[in-house]
Amino acid sequence: MSSINFTLQDLVSTFIAFVLFPIIYVIPGYVIGWLFELFDFRKRIRATRFVIAIVISIAISPIITFLTWNLISVKATFIMLGVFIFAFIIIVAKTKRRGVSAKIKRIQSVAISAAGGWSILSILSLIDIQWGNRLYYNVVSYDFTTRAAIINAMTRTGVPPINPSYYPGHPIRLTYLYYFWYIPCSLVSQMGGPWVSGRTAMIASVVWCGLGLMATIGLYLRLRNPENGLMAWKAGLLGSGLLLISGLDFIPALILIINSRLTIGYSVLEGDIEHWNEQITAWVGALSWIPHHVAALIACIVAILLTQSARGKSVSRQLTIMTFAGLAFGSAVGLSIFVTGVFVVFWGIWMIIIFLQKERNLSLTMGFAGLVALIASSPFLKGLIGGATSFSNSAFPFTFAVRIFRPIVPYVLTYPSSILNFIFLLLLPISYLLELGFFFIAGLLWIQQFKKANWINHPYHSAEIILLTVTFIIGSFVRSTVIGSNDLGWRAWLSGQFILLIWGVDVIIRIFPDLKIRTLLSLFSTNQQNWNSLRILLILGFITSVVDVTLLRVWPGLVDSSIAGFPNSFSTDRNLGQRTFAAREAYEFINKNTPDNIHIQENPTGSLNRPIGLYANRPIAISGQTVYGISQQDFYSHADLVGKIFMNDTSWDEIDKSCNENFIDVIAVSNEDPLWRVLPTLEVLREPLYKNQYYGVFSCGKFANP
Repeated sequence: MSSINFTLQDLVSTFIAFVLFPIIYVIPGYVIGWLFELFDFRKRIRATRFVIAIVISIAISPIITFLTWNLISVKATFIMLGVFIFAFIIIVAKTKRRGVSAKIKRIQSVAISAAGGWSILSILSLIDIQWGNRLYYNVVSYDFTTRAAIINAMTRTGVPPINPSYYPGHPIRLTYLYYFWYIPCSLVSQMGGPWVSGRTAMIASVVWCGLGLMATIGLYLRLRNPENGLMAWKAGLLGSGLLLISGLDFIPALILIINSRLTIGYSVLEGDIEHWNEQITAWVGALSWIPHHVAALIACIVAILLTQSARGKSVSRQLTIMTFAGLAFGSAVGLSIFVTGVFVVFWGIWMIIIFLQKERNLSLTMGFAGLVALIASSPFLKGLIGGATSFSNSAFPFTFAVRIFRPIVPYVLTYPSSILNFIFLLLLPISYLLELGFFFIAGLLWIQQFKKANWINHPYHSAEIILLTVTFIIGSFVRSTVIGSNDLGWRAWLSGQFILLIWGVDVIIRIFPDLKIRTLLSLFSTNQQNWNSLRILLILGFITSVVDVTLLRVWPGLVDSSIAGFPNSFSTDRNLGQRTFAAREAYEFINKNTPDNIHIQENPTGSLNRPIGLYANRPIAISGQTVYGISQQDFYSHADLVGKIFMNDTSWDEIDKSCNENFIDVIAVSNEDPLWRVLPTLEVLREPLYKNQYYGVFSCGKFANP
C-alpha cells in the first residue's frame, strides 16, 4: 500500500493549481480593464475591479493564450503572462486605495465567505477520497477522463494537442472538439511542475469557473440596474445564492432510482439525477461537468455587457470596446460551439433591432466584433472543419425535433414521429416546470410585473427577451445529432438559465425591496403576495442541488456497498474502491518510471476505462477517452484488434507481435481482464515492471526487446 495519502496529495495539488490560476484568470483582465477603461474600471473601488478582472480574464484569456501558443510557442505564452504580471504589479502599486463604508465592507466579507465556501465545496466534491486502501472518484470522473487526458497531451505536445488515445502509427492533432478551456489548465499544470497534474488543474479550473460565474452575475446586475453601492453588492450576492437553486429533478429522479433498484436490481440513473429527462443542468452540476460551456456563457455575457457599455460612445471608442467583445466572442467559439451557436443567432437578431432603433454605428461595430471573433478564432475553426471532414459520419449536425419528455418515451416508441412531436409539444410546459422550478415561475412573474414597461427602449430588457426567446426556440425544437446525447438542447439553455436567474433576482427584490442579505433565511418564513409558491420552489430547488452534489460524490461508494446494484458502468464487483486505488498506484508508477513518449495500453474493449484517463500521463495507443474525429468503424476495429492482447489464450510472442503492430510499449493488465488468469505463467518469462493486487504493468514489443 502506498505511503502517500491520495486525498491529501490531491488537496495539495489542487490548492497549488488554484493559487496559480489568477495569473491567467485575474491578472490579464485587471491590466486590460485598467489600460482600456472597460466598464469604467479606474473609477471602481478595488474589490469591484477584481470582480471585473475575473470576468474579463475568463472571457479573454482563452483566445489570447490559444493564439499565442498556437501561432508562436508556449514560451511566448509564458512571456506574455509575465508581461501581464509586471504591468499588474505596477498598476496596483501606483493606485491609491479608496475607502468604502462599513456596510459595504461587511457585505464584501459575506461575498468572500461565499466564494470561499464554493471553493472548498467544489474541491472536496471533485478530488479522490481515500478510505484505507479504497479510493473513490466523483461520478464526474466520466468526463474528467477526457479532460485530464487532453490537458496532459497539451503539456506534452502543444496546441492543438496530439490525440492522447489514438495512435495509428503517426501523430494526429486533436482538433475536432472545442478545447480552449484546457489551454489555461495546461499552462497551470506546467507552472506547477510535478506538483500539479492535468486532473487537479481541471478541478481548480472548476472552482475558478464558479467564481467567474458569480462575478459575472454581480457585474451584470451592477451595470444593468440603476442601484449602486450597497444594493448592487446585495443583488450580486443574492444572484450568486440563486446558483444553489435548481429545478424539481430530485423528485422524479429519486422515484426512478428507487423503483428501478427494487424492480430490476440496479439503479438506472448512476449517480446523475439529470438523466431522468432531457436535461437542463443545475448550475452546481454544470460547473462540475461542463465548466467550458459555462465559461463560453460568461464570454458571451461579457460581449453583451461591452456592447451595452459602448452605447452613446464615439465611433473610435466603440471600435475599441467592440474589439474586446470580438475577442470574448472568439473565446466562446473555442469553449463551446453549442453555447456560441445560440449566441450567434441572438447576436444577429439583436444587431438588426439595434440598427432599426437607429443606433447604426453601434450595429455596425457589433458586426465588426463578429469579424474580430472570426479572424481570432480562424486557426481553431480551420482545425475543427478539417477534423470534421476526416470524420466519416456525414449526418447533418442538427435536426428539427421537439424536446423529448423522457419518462413517457418507453410508452410511445411505436408512434409516428409527427405524433411524437405533438405529444412532446403538449408536455413542454410540464417538462420546463420540472427542470426549471423556481426560475420557471419567476420568469412568468417577471413578464407579468414588467409588462407595462417599454421593453424595446430598455436596452437590457430587450436583449434579455431576445436571448431567452432564441434559447427557448433552439432548446425546444432543435436537436444535435453529432453524438447520441442532445448536447445542443442541453447547453443551449445555459443562456436562458442566466436570464431567468437575473429575472429571479428582480422578482425577489420587487417583493422584498428592503432585502437584508444577513437575514436571508427570513425569506422562508415571510408571507407576501406571490411568495408562497416561490418559497416552496426555492426549497425544492435547493434540495435538488444538494441531492445532485451528494449523489455525484458518493455513488461510487454505493456501488461497493451494493446499494447501486448490478450491472453498472463502474465495476463488475464490490471492489471498485480497491481497484481504483491499485490503478492509481500502477499509473503513477508508469508516470514516474517510463519515458514520456512511450505508448501505453489497457484493455480497450468494454466500458470506458476511467483510471487510465484520470491518472496516466502517457499517450495511449487506442482508447475511448478522445475518439473525436474518428469514425466508429475505425475505432471499434482497432480496439477489437488490440483487445486480443488481453485474452487468456495468448503468449509473449503473440503479445509482442501485436504490440509492435499497434505501436504499444507498455500494457496495464487489470484483474478484470482474461489475461490476468494466465499472468503467473507469463511472469515466469517476463518480470512485471510493477504489480499489485489488481494491476500488472509489463513492457512489450520493442520496448521489452530493444
